[in-house]
Amino acid sequence: MPETKSAMSHIVDSISFGAIVAVRDRLLAQQARGKTIYRLESGDPSFDLAPHVREAIEQALARGDTHYTASAGIQPLCDAIVEKVQHQNRLPMTRSDQVIVTSGGMHAIYVTFRALLEPGDEVILPDPMWTEIAENIRLAGGVPVRCPLEPLRSRPYAASQIAQYVTPKTKAIFVNTPHNPTGVVLDERTLREIVELAVARNLTIVSDEAYEHVVFDGERHVSIGSLAGAEDRTISLFSTSKSYAMSGLRIGYIVTRDERVLDRGRKLLRCTTNGVSSIAQWGALAALTGPQDQTRTMAAEYQHRRDLLLSGLQGVEVLRPVVPKGSFFLWASIDPSWVDQRGHTSDQAMVELLVDEAGIGCSPGSAFGPSGGGWIRFAFSCTREQVEQAAKRLHDLLA
Repeated sequence: MPETKSAMSHIVDSISFGAIVAVRDRLLAQQARGKTIYRLESGDPSFDLAPHVREAIEQALARGDTHYTASAGIQPLCDAIVEKVQHQNRLPMTRSDQVIVTSGGMHAIYVTFRALLEPGDEVILPDPMWTEIAENIRLAGGVPVRCPLEPLRSRPYAASQIAQYVTPKTKAIFVNTPHNPTGVVLDERTLREIVELAVARNLTIVSDEAYEHVVFDGERHVSIGSLAGAEDRTISLFSTSKSYAMSGLRIGYIVTRDERVLDRGRKLLRCTTNGVSSIAQWGALAALTGPQDQTRTMAAEYQHRRDLLLSGLQGVEVLRPVVPKGSFFLWASIDPSWVDQRGHTSDQAMVELLVDEAGIGCSPGSAFGPSGGGWIRFAFSCTREQVEQAAKRLHDLLA
């Protein structure tokens, strides 16, 4: 008999489908059985497109702008992005060829790490962290190195702590502010110290700013690439999904002065999407250049939903929330003394209890990394009515 070949491992085989997908499927199964469900597991804005964005898309269709575009983005959008990051983010960009338009923020992350990393390069990232960050590092041949982020401390992701994880193989520091899943917003002092560390150790900074407009309580979002010393070593990633409720239209963008990353990034676009949806780009152009009042309206509404959820957790001793200063996520620790009816104590057990008993979607903290064990994440991006009703059911079930 011929010799049987052993199965070859493939990098993609190590990538999960995600715990949030499993929660969604469990929720939808509950709904199919006639149960009311509350979609607090997924960060998809509940708002409609702004009228001027919808109109721009309709006009692009009417003009027949449905063909191939320049692979790195249509020129008017790239110009508008330069204008936006100069004035809103204070980034030192002067040329439209320092911009790459991607098919959503996720694609921007994939392209960035694939363009930046050589096999074995290490990237330091906060833990907990949105799952797809570590997975995209691995897909690029890199090694994710997790630095515990401590959301209850005044300096939750400090340079002094990050420095302990720097090795000769470290290539980059990953920064996400406002942060998913904890809602932490890093202040300028913290970001300046991270820049100083990056300069001292000659490291790249990858800055994910998808939630830049979703900040609360008078907090201010600071783009780390705007700080002295970071100008030539920062890759800044943005998305229209959260700021403009365009999640299904899939527009993100990379901004950097790193010519090598830009050159590789354009090649990656050619070999993956060969450009981004033409009509979605015209919609993004209208979003960036048109009235910005909707971003402020949405942030105010998210803050109201946050407060509704926090009020529902008052008196619920088994869940201790971190008050988020940005994003639309609420991160809560599970009291170690909590035990479900089967004698289980894990964050997964808490998720299953909330889904099965109350129809409330949420995400197990352990899905976001080792530091997330014993925590749970709620998203308050669904409608106000859903958040309000879910908060009441949370209180009734757990108080």
